[in-house]
Amino acid sequence: EEKRMKGRSRIAVLGLGDFGYHFACELYRLGHEVLAVDNDQDKVQQILAKVTKAAVTDVGDRTALDELAVASFDIVAVCLPERLETTVLLVHYLHQRQTPQILVKVANLDQAAIVKLVGATEVILPDHSTARKTAMLIHHPRAIDYLELDGGHMVVAGRPPKTSIGKTVGALALEQQYGVALLGVWHSGQEGAPDPPAGDRIIAEGDVLLLAGHLDRLRELRKMK
Repeated sequence: EEKRMKGRSRIAVLGLGDFGYHFACELYRLGHEVLAVDNDQDKVQQILAKVTKAAVTDVGDRTALDELAVASFDIVAVCLPERLETTVLLVHYLHQRQTPQILVKVANLDQAAIVKLVGATEVILPDHSTARKTAMLIHHPRAIDYLELDGGHMVVAGRPPKTSIGKTVGALALEQQYGVALLGVWHSGQEGAPDPPAGDRIIAEGDVLLLAGHLDRLRELRKMK
């Protein structure tokens, strides 16, 4: 029996390499309706219980894709970076059939440019983003995670510097001293959203600070011990 979710996106993931496999599983875990497709029977068998539906199909076979109604899904993720020719033909096929969102995993920027020309709405460069993220988290040793915004601005979640523990938010004066906004404070074990940063809130060792600012300003803040 097909496990359908109401009010969720319908997503088809074509290609179950490491990225495609985990991508499909995670989307299903988040509550979406996920169709996983690969020509490898073992991979399809492995993922069967972790997605809505899985099919053993050659993704280059348009008749088989038509039978699965792949192009009618809200989002189709093409995860075949080692098969550029197949990927290009597949993206063209989906674009012709007016698939609303076509996500394509690519191996490099040249592939990204090519698949965009034939109709990809978004490209995924996992190696690039993983490398960037790893470098950023080493650069900010207290950072736990971050979100990049336009123009070099970022939101960073990180542990407080040792010199800030026991001080109040007001005494830290991050905005005045560093030009960095403190968006919220989350304490260890807290359920729910981070607290708005009240001036008299004392920073504790297990806290996580949500900071926003330009990369240059955050770089200055990094020097705090």
